Amino acid sequence: MEFIVTVFQKGGPLMYPLLLLGVLSIALIIERFYSLATKRVIPEKTIEEIDFYIREKRLTEAFTVAKGKNSIATEVLAAILNAYLSGRKTKEDLIAFAEETAKLEIPKLETLVNALGAIAAIAPLLGFLGTVTGMIQVFEALSIEGLGNPDVLAKGISQALLTTAFGLTIAIPSIAAYWFFRNKVVFIVAQVENLATNLVYELLSMEEEEK
Repeated sequence: MEFIVTVFQKGGPLMYPLLLLGVLSIALIIERFYSLATKRVIPEKTIEEIDFYIREKRLTEAFTVAKGKNSIATEVLAAILNAYLSGRKTKEDLIAFAEETAKLEIPKLETLVNALGAIAAIAPLLGFLGTVTGMIQVFEALSIEGLGNPDVLAKGISQALLTTAFGLTIAIPSIAAYWFFRNKVVFIVAQVENLATNLVYELLSMEEEEK
């Protein structure tokens, strides 16, 4: 542990904001894994319960179940059912209500994912800044003392290498997590669109049968 602290301190003052970015990145990754879990954003059992009530033509119960579960899928389905029960029974009306709700819900999925992308961009830049400041120290030492004091040169080079390494260590997993979660959001949106489309056609089919 003492060795790690010593190495960290050798990196200079920029190691502290880099450490903060690293901790924040880990926290965001854990949070996104939890929040974007498929069973949370598209709760299978709740969807099956909603589908059962719809097939039984018990739309009020289906709406109550959908509204009672806080997820993007159930929010969109609840909006469609609410529109239908309110008398808006055209395909255009139902799709419009689904899209309006999706526009409110999708940004909630993307917000913290974009923060990961920002960390992945900032961390290596801070690392490179540490590299530049470390090399400045090296050249200043050379101009003042020449090659007679290797400790000063080693300190500057060490700082330059450590901050770059630390910045890249943070950036690489952050950018990997960013693209993973971006693809996850795209998958979730596609699934929700499919559920919404199926519900709209089920409701329209019921309307045709009643006529």
